[in-house]
Amino acid sequence: MKIACCQFTPVWADPNATMTMVDELLSSYGPNDIDFLVLPEMAMTGYVFKSKQEIQPFLEDAETGPTVQWAKRQALRLQSFVVVGYPQYPCYNSLCCINPQGKLIKTYQKAFLYETDEYWAQEGPEGFAAMPLSKDSLIKVGFGICMDLNPYQFKSPFELYEFAQFHLEQETQLIICCMAWLKSPQQQSDNNDDDDDGMKTISYWAQRCFPLIMQEKRRVYVVACNRTGSERGSTFAGASSVLELGYQTPRLLNHMGSNESGVMIVNVHLPIVTM
Repeated sequence: MKIACCQFTPVWADPNATMTMVDELLSSYGPNDIDFLVLPEMAMTGYVFKSKQEIQPFLEDAETGPTVQWAKRQALRLQSFVVVGYPQYPCYNSLCCINPQGKLIKTYQKAFLYETDEYWAQEGPEGFAAMPLSKDSLIKVGFGICMDLNPYQFKSPFELYEFAQFHLEQETQLIICCMAWLKSPQQQSDNNDDDDDGMKTISYWAQRCFPLIMQEKRRVYVVACNRTGSERGSTFAGASSVLELGYQTPRLLNHMGSNESGVMIVNVHLPIVTM
């Protein structure tokens, strides 16, 4: 299965300009090049909105909104699943999953909110999510958005690993995370931090998946598609990556740099399962 992360810097509050840019990044790819295309959290609008009034013009209907319609067109063009984050009406930080036939099959609403989300969004009422999907074979796919990977409100015990524990119990095989993950204050103040090429960020993501690393029943793949650039005083970490976890060993299959824009494709091997 060919999984693609599309990493870029959105044009804040200008989804049309962002879509045009992303169309260009994807223009050289066609059917059979990609099986799963993943884009960042709030990919087309940008992430930092500071009130409900400010984000209101960009809130989208889950079926007919511009990001969802864009995803449907790309899914049909590429004959691929497409997963992309967007701000959902009335007040959710969401992602949509579109199948290769251009149909919406899942809307997932962010369960754990970051402080920036709290200006306008509500927690997703259904919590974490996983579901069976079929392309060439049947696989169990889970969804997450950025802060979902962290302890709840940074207040719950670190070792609860809420997100990873959920997917361990669900026997999820492929976890898709749309990210708008920030560099830490220390990273932002360190002019040489880009030299680590995102490895500090990726190491933390792996650490938050500890229960999935330690289990010995199956390989689990985690796809984290992040964004780049700075926005209203926030600097994003890039480092989109695909991790293979399980049997007490994490393995980084590939990743992008902290400031890199483009498309990264990684082949993963998922067994056929019965749900």
